[in-house]
Amino acid sequence: METVSRLAPIARRNMNQQCTVYSYTGTEATGQPQYAQGIVWPCRLAIRTERSITDTGDIITNSSVTVILPADCPIQAYDQIDLPRPYAHGAIIREVITATDALGKVTHKAVRIA
Repeated sequence: METVSRLAPIARRNMNQQCTVYSYTGTEATGQPQYAQGIVWPCRLAIRTERSITDTGDIITNSSVTVILPADCPIQAYDQIDLPRPYAHGAIIREVITATDALGKVTHKAVRIA
Protein backbone atom coordinates (compact mmCIF):
# COMPACT_ATOMS: atom_id res chain seq x y z
CA MET A 1 0.00 0.00 0.00
CA GLU A 2 1.30 3.44 -0.90
CA THR A 3 1.84 6.03 1.81
CA VAL A 4 -0.27 9.15 1.27
CA SER A 5 1.36 12.55 1.69
CA ARG A 6 0.06 15.27 3.99
CA LEU A 7 -0.14 17.38 0.80
CA ALA A 8 -2.74 15.03 -0.71
CA PRO A 9 -5.76 16.91 0.77
CA ILE A 10 -4.50 20.12 -0.83
CA ALA A 11 -4.28 18.43 -4.23
CA ARG A 12 -7.74 16.91 -3.72
CA ARG A 13 -9.31 20.34 -3.04
CA ASN A 14 -8.47 21.36 -6.62
CA MET A 15 -10.32 18.38 -8.09
CA ASN A 16 -13.64 20.02 -8.91
CA GLN A 17 -14.90 17.51 -11.48
CA GLN A 18 -16.05 13.89 -11.16
CA CYS A 19 -15.31 10.71 -13.05
CA THR A 20 -16.34 7.09 -12.61
CA VAL A 21 -13.65 4.40 -12.41
CA TYR A 22 -14.41 0.74 -13.20
CA SER A 23 -11.74 -1.70 -11.98
CA TYR A 24 -10.62 -4.32 -14.50
CA THR A 25 -11.44 -7.79 -13.15
CA GLY A 26 -10.35 -10.01 -16.06
CA THR A 27 -11.92 -11.42 -19.20
CA GLU A 28 -14.99 -13.54 -19.77
CA ALA A 29 -15.06 -16.80 -21.75
CA THR A 30 -15.37 -14.97 -25.09
CA GLY A 31 -12.36 -12.76 -24.33
CA GLN A 32 -14.32 -9.60 -23.55
CA PRO A 33 -12.97 -7.52 -20.65
CA GLN A 34 -14.96 -7.43 -17.42
CA TYR A 35 -15.11 -4.58 -14.93
CA ALA A 36 -16.35 -4.13 -11.37
CA GLN A 37 -19.12 -1.67 -10.55
CA GLY A 38 -18.02 1.94 -11.00
CA ILE A 39 -16.90 4.19 -8.16
CA VAL A 40 -17.21 7.97 -8.48
CA TRP A 41 -14.01 9.92 -7.72
CA PRO A 42 -13.22 13.62 -7.71
CA CYS A 43 -10.85 14.51 -10.52
CA ARG A 44 -9.36 17.33 -12.55
CA LEU A 45 -9.01 17.20 -16.32
CA ALA A 46 -5.93 18.69 -17.93
CA ILE A 47 -6.63 19.22 -21.64
CA ARG A 48 -3.68 19.67 -23.97
CA THR A 49 -3.97 20.68 -27.60
CA GLU A 50 -1.04 20.77 -30.01
CA ARG A 51 -0.85 21.85 -33.60
CA SER A 52 1.81 20.64 -35.96
CA ILE A 53 2.58 21.06 -39.63
CA THR A 54 3.26 18.01 -41.79
CA ASP A 55 5.84 17.81 -44.56
CA THR A 56 3.09 18.61 -47.07
CA GLY A 57 2.05 21.75 -45.18
CA ASP A 58 -1.13 20.35 -43.65
CA ILE A 59 -1.95 21.49 -40.12
CA ILE A 60 -2.82 18.69 -37.72
CA THR A 61 -4.43 19.29 -34.33
CA ASN A 62 -3.90 16.68 -31.62
CA SER A 63 -5.66 16.76 -28.26
CA SER A 64 -5.00 14.70 -25.18
CA VAL A 65 -6.59 14.48 -21.76
CA THR A 66 -4.72 13.79 -18.55
CA VAL A 67 -6.96 12.93 -15.61
CA ILE A 68 -5.69 13.89 -12.15
CA LEU A 69 -7.09 11.75 -9.34
CA PRO A 70 -6.70 11.62 -5.53
CA ALA A 71 -3.76 9.76 -3.98
CA ASP A 72 -6.04 7.11 -2.48
CA CYS A 73 -7.73 6.17 -5.78
CA PRO A 74 -6.79 2.52 -6.52
CA ILE A 75 -6.62 3.02 -10.28
CA GLN A 76 -4.36 0.93 -12.49
CA ALA A 77 -3.69 0.19 -16.14
CA TYR A 78 -6.58 -1.48 -18.02
CA ASP A 79 -9.23 0.02 -15.73
CA GLN A 80 -12.05 1.85 -17.49
CA ILE A 81 -13.01 5.47 -16.82
CA ASP A 82 -16.00 7.67 -17.65
CA LEU A 83 -15.10 11.35 -17.81
CA PRO A 84 -17.43 14.34 -17.57
CA ARG A 85 -19.23 15.16 -20.83
CA PRO A 86 -18.22 15.96 -23.57
CA TYR A 87 -15.11 13.86 -22.93
CA ALA A 88 -14.56 10.12 -23.22
CA HIS A 89 -16.91 7.53 -21.76
CA GLY A 90 -15.55 4.01 -21.41
CA ALA A 91 -11.93 5.00 -22.07
CA ILE A 92 -9.26 2.50 -21.05
CA ILE A 93 -6.42 3.57 -18.75
CA ARG A 94 -3.08 3.08 -20.49
CA GLU A 95 -0.70 4.60 -17.96
CA VAL A 96 -0.86 5.65 -14.30
CA ILE A 97 1.65 8.19 -13.05
CA THR A 98 2.02 8.46 -9.28
CA ALA A 99 3.14 11.91 -8.13
CA THR A 100 5.06 12.10 -4.87
CA ASP A 101 6.32 14.76 -2.49
CA ALA A 102 9.96 15.19 -1.43
CA LEU A 103 9.59 12.32 1.06
CA GLY A 104 8.28 9.91 -1.58
CA LYS A 105 4.70 9.95 -0.30
CA VAL A 106 1.87 10.03 -2.84
CA THR A 107 0.20 13.42 -3.44
CA HIS A 108 -2.03 12.47 -6.39
CA LYS A 109 -2.22 10.24 -9.48
CA ALA A 110 -2.41 11.20 -13.12
CA VAL A 111 -3.65 8.85 -15.83
CA ARG A 112 -3.45 8.85 -19.59
CA ILE A 113 -6.28 7.25 -21.51
CA ALA A 114 -6.49 5.48 -24.84
